[in-house]
Amino acid sequence: MKSFKRILIFVLIILIMQPYQCKAMNGDKVCILMYHSIGYEKNNGLRMPEKQFREQMKYIKDNGYTTLSMEELYSFFAENKPIPKKSVVITFDDGYLDNYKYAYPILKEFNIKATIFVIASNIDKDNRSMNSKQLRELQSNRIDIQSHTLNHEELNKLSYEKQLKTLKESKSIIEKTLDKKVNYIAYPCGKYNENTIRAAKDAGYTMGFVTGGKIARKSDGIYTLHRMGVVASDGMDVFIGRLNQ
Repeated sequence: MKSFKRILIFVLIILIMQPYQCKAMNGDKVCILMYHSIGYEKNNGLRMPEKQFREQMKYIKDNGYTTLSMEELYSFFAENKPIPKKSVVITFDDGYLDNYKYAYPILKEFNIKATIFVIASNIDKDNRSMNSKQLRELQSNRIDIQSHTLNHEELNKLSYEKQLKTLKESKSIIEKTLDKKVNYIAYPCGKYNENTIRAAKDAGYTMGFVTGGKIARKSDGIYTLHRMGVVASDGMDVFIGRLNQ
């Protein structure tokens, strides 16, 4: 009887501790990966072959990583909410049509969350980019759509007023297209200055992203979080190294 009680107590302790184990705080950092185009093109490192992208997403799935939404990432950085230890964020820049044709089916296959920062002026106007119907489908299937400015402007070269204009207009277009709130901005080419941060705040964004090739840390600041670019020339060893930083 005593042995049974000891086993019962042990099981209860495990059950009580499970939520804490699966939501262990990931220190002060998260790996945010940045992709652009999916598909092969000779001598274009920003275009990653579909097979290579699938191999990377399979690794993330098979090795117990949790992919975070933008809301979960914001809660971690801004509100100190715990996340699983092996967390990663998948992002894409520009909103290429091949993200829908090639990346989206792979993300669905492995049940992976991702965020695409789109150039708002390209929606329904550029046949190399996703249209509003495709964006709505992605948004309803765990692929979040956020802003990459109106015309892919290098923000650090613009006045505060022009930065505010492109940030506001891109936000408004995406919100009307998708009937949702847009809170996050990825600065084109990762370029920004003090006016960029002020304009992002004034335009109503709550989190912003640069490039830089570093893991994102709370010390970066909520409007200048680093992302690590993933390119076709990277082997799996480089990819795994980024995840394990």
